[in-house]
Amino acid sequence: MLLTAPCDEDITKAEALMASFPKVRWDDLEAAAEITEAIARRLGDDRALLRTLVARALRTPELREKFECHALDDKIVIWDDQDKGLRIRLRLANTDQYERVHNHRYSFTAYILHGAYQHTLYATDQPLDESADVSRFWPYFVREEPAGRCITLDHEQLHTTITEPETISLMIQSPARKQRAFMIRRDDGTVWYRLGAAEESAERRAEVRMPDERLHHWLSRLEAFELL
Repeated sequence: MLLTAPCDEDITKAEALMASFPKVRWDDLEAAAEITEAIARRLGDDRALLRTLVARALRTPELREKFECHALDDKIVIWDDQDKGLRIRLRLANTDQYERVHNHRYSFTAYILHGAYQHTLYATDQPLDESADVSRFWPYFVREEPAGRCITLDHEQLHTTITEPETISLMIQSPARKQRAFMIRRDDGTVWYRLGAAEESAERRAEVRMPDERLHHWLSRLEAFELL
């Protein structure tokens, strides 16, 4: 279990590497994709480095508070430098999945470390609000995204990702580009929104905060998959 604190030398080296990464200009998505893919592969392909960053995050209160549990996936935030446009986290897919067409509050790059996505991009001709008709979201691109692939997506892009159980991705996301993200369930047309932490109530923050038991589960799985 990853509970042993990393040595000071390892933390210093990891922090120096992170500080060396360039600022990401997310308004140029093609350039951002090139930079963030390189960063994602550098971190995701170095088991010892990723282990150090996760261990450091466990002991950094402002990062530990960002570890969250949600219906479809959980997240462990390992780095957060908004000035450079680098919030980096592990996306941890749960066993239960359902299809929801959604966009994001931020643009992002995802490097799939374990498992796979069934990835579908959608178009629509209607406002993204409570009046949205689920039958008017049209798929125009479908592809399996296997382990080892990086994908970059603009915050406005509508998509779905159905994952294999326990699919693990390293995600690098931009600062928030809008206040809320749109979501609609494919099976019944239910609409809801995902807000940022600053807009959520204290009750909601407590509800999604990852408990230690769940964190220990994910640490053991990450070690079993030889990612840490």
